[in-house]
Amino acid sequence: MRLRRLGLFCAAVALLSIAAQARAEDKVSKEAIESGGRKRTYYLFAPSSLKPRAPLVVLLHGSNRDGLSLVERWKELAASEGFLIAGPDSRDSKGWSTPVDGPEFLRDLVEALKSKYSLDPRRVYLFGHSAGAVFALHMALTESEYFAAAAVHAGAWREEGEFKALEQAKRKTALAIIVGDRDPFFPLDAVRATEAAVKGRGHEMAVTVMKGHDHWYYDLAPGINREAWEFLKGKALDADPKYTPFVGAADARDFNTAVVQINALRAKASELLRRFNESENELRAKKGDAATAVLRAQVETAAAGAQAFRDAALASERAAALKVTENLRQYLSLVARADARRAEGFDVLKARAELQLAGGPPDEVQTKVNETALKYQKIFDEADELERQAERARTGQGP
Repeated sequence: MRLRRLGLFCAAVALLSIAAQARAEDKVSKEAIESGGRKRTYYLFAPSSLKPRAPLVVLLHGSNRDGLSLVERWKELAASEGFLIAGPDSRDSKGWSTPVDGPEFLRDLVEALKSKYSLDPRRVYLFGHSAGAVFALHMALTESEYFAAAAVHAGAWREEGEFKALEQAKRKTALAIIVGDRDPFFPLDAVRATEAAVKGRGHEMAVTVMKGHDHWYYDLAPGINREAWEFLKGKALDADPKYTPFVGAADARDFNTAVVQINALRAKASELLRRFNESENELRAKKGDAATAVLRAQVETAAAGAQAFRDAALASERAAALKVTENLRQYLSLVARADARRAEGFDVLKARAELQLAGGPPDEVQTKVNETALKYQKIFDEADELERQAERARTGQGP
């Protein structure tokens, strides 16, 4: 393992090395957004030197702190380099947890900032200290296609379960750990184990060991932040960011069971629709009793298809009531609406077949058949649009 060893940073010298200081009008503000049905707060610093398509660094604080504790110590560097910084507050000041604090909350924060500022979506970074460092490592891998990289101070994995984040990474991610060789909470053995595991999965990992340094961040923040920024600033996603909604382990079993049921019902309904469409060709080639038999079969097929789609819609509604992310809840609700509309479409097909069975003046029957065909097409077009909205909700692109 290659470890870089540095002496203690001198805060005064580091401060003087920053050429551009934050202007007087550049102030830190406390902001709020709605996420997961709750009001969540964060601290924001947008320097006047902010560049178009600027990078964003999301700062995750340590235990018993808030976002301001990091934003105040990053703002000089942000002003010097022209990037945006945001320090969210964890729900519980003692630390960060999934899914309460991420990934959904962090994603909602980033998207809110993208809507206000000209940011480079491929250069959104994470920095964390202590408990925030552990969470930043976890989020960077869990959402490897959303965050470009992470650099942390005084953090590593110490529990077996924390290493499972590596299994969720879909992209090779760049990570950096800055740690003191006298850190009582994150000893070098834990750092080495984390580095070995990360590199073993093919990810980039840089480790900087500060000789004589312990766990305390705040006095040496300028030098630590500069070290982190030098690592982060050259990293970028190869493609536009993709967000993957999180599902907890306990709910995943129920959710996955529901998905299997929903997919089975939708597959059944789709097969019935295929049969109905095939029978349309058969109907055109038959007359008299043979045509009547086809129409009766269509009535039964349409009734079964409507019921299958209604069952699928109900299953989606029940799945939406599970403890899943807001994105998945929206996705399932929209899928339920789409399948409910398709059930109505099958009702129209059933009514059309019954109309033809009832008979009557040919011109009148044909006019009504044409009207039902238009109604059916309109319903299925609406269902397809709901399906597209559902997919956008699932991938975090909004309904």
